[in-house]
Amino acid sequence: MIFRTHLAFGFLIGLIVFYFQFVENGILFFLFLFFGIGFPDVDNNKSKFGRKSFFKIVNLFFKHRGIFHSLIFGIILSWPIYFFDKDAGAGLFLGFLSHIILDSFTKQGVRIFYPLSNLNARGFIKTGGNLEKIIFYFFILLDILVVAKLLNSIIL
Repeated sequence: MIFRTHLAFGFLIGLIVFYFQFVENGILFFLFLFFGIGFPDVDNNKSKFGRKSFFKIVNLFFKHRGIFHSLIFGIILSWPIYFFDKDAGAGLFLGFLSHIILDSFTKQGVRIFYPLSNLNARGFIKTGGNLEKIIFYFFILLDILVVAKLLNSIIL
């Protein structure tokens, strides 16, 4: 999936968690959520994160959709942050998880439990294709509806 689809879906997940008041510090939660949404693509030199000079070294040593697309890595990354701040750790993990879930529906797929297993979750969606565009707009619509619901509950 492309970055904007990851953002739309991850934001939707974050909004749902926020709506049900599982979060105390919404700002910190969403900051780490957005970081987690993009981070798995740090090993792709064409991605928003991978193009940053700080992360370019990662592209030399790691293959795209390898360790950075593993739930094992997501847990290792977010666990210490969770102990520092629950909202930050939860946001990071949910953003990361939303990225992995979407990429598991692409034709390339992801090795969810890498390096412990090479099990590849793979779907039928072409990254950047027409079906992904439809999915993106669907997530945007749901984002708008949930934001409207949140605003309505705040106002009333």
